[in-house]
Amino acid sequence: MLVYKKYKKIINPILIIIVALIILALYIKIKTLNSIVNIIFIGFIFAYTLKPFRDGLSEKFKLNKRVASISIIIVIVFSFILLSYIIIPSILRESYNFGSILDNIDIYIKNIAKKMNLNDLSFFQGIYEQISEEANMFFAKISDNFLENLFLCFESLVSLAIIPIVTYYFLVDGDLIYNKLLLILPTEKRIIAKKVLNNLDKVLSRYIISQLLLSLIIGILTFIVLLILDVKFALILGIFNGILNIVPYFGPIIGGVPAIFIALMDSPNKALYTIIAVFLIQQIEGNILSPKITGDSTNMHPIIIIILLLVGEKLGGLIGMVIAVPIGVIVKVIYEDINDYLF
Repeated sequence: MLVYKKYKKIINPILIIIVALIILALYIKIKTLNSIVNIIFIGFIFAYTLKPFRDGLSEKFKLNKRVASISIIIVIVFSFILLSYIIIPSILRESYNFGSILDNIDIYIKNIAKKMNLNDLSFFQGIYEQISEEANMFFAKISDNFLENLFLCFESLVSLAIIPIVTYYFLVDGDLIYNKLLLILPTEKRIIAKKVLNNLDKVLSRYIISQLLLSLIIGILTFIVLLILDVKFALILGIFNGILNIVPYFGPIIGGVPAIFIALMDSPNKALYTIIAVFLIQQIEGNILSPKITGDSTNMHPIIIIILLLVGEKLGGLIGMVIAVPIGVIVKVIYEDINDYLF
């Protein structure tokens, strides 16, 4: 006991690291624990994202937390069901025409090559055959795995049904959980912990709300433009582009590619107009909307954000890119607050 008291400051951090490593190992190895932790984590993220909207609803209509929370969750769940009802049948209908669409693209490329006298070049023929082979293998793999992935989605419905419940309890009892967790810390450490967490809450809330608002505007703009251009899947592509807009810099570029590809299936002219439209939307987003809405919510240099996005992509793909900037913001705020506290 005397040894522990003497080396308490060294032993405690080591014990925390060991416990954290054990929990991480269990999370990776045990599938059941992995699923439970994922559900709780997703529920927490949704609750944290929805918290400002719940507060706004409570203030505007004088509702308590429980009523405001359940109202928001019901609206989101019904919206998700409605979108699924609209989107899934249209995807299934168009999937039957996918082979003929690919054949049309193949004919279009061959006609261009013929006009430009590229057919006689062995170099072009080699590249064309390789690309065609890779494309056919890719789409064949998607077709083969489609039903399998569909069944996996149905198997995950139980988990999806639990997430709104977990989100509700985080929304309703989040403050209680927060206060209980603070009791774990020594009394003298709670002040700095509260300060750090309050600053994190302010910065992250501002960032999340601004990104969601920006994504909503871009999604609606994309949907309207694609509807005017008569591009198929305008609603799906608008939602897709809006969601990907959450990823700074790279999101709008990635989100515009499927729209251009689907427009190309109809005609080259439509694809050209779609490229112009997507480019204009990106310019509006980058030069007008983003500075006005997002402002300087992260207070990080663009180079730092790009590095975070690249690291996030390497570690976690698209999901890694989505959470890279918020994690960077968290680390930055914690560092600045602890630095102020210590020095």
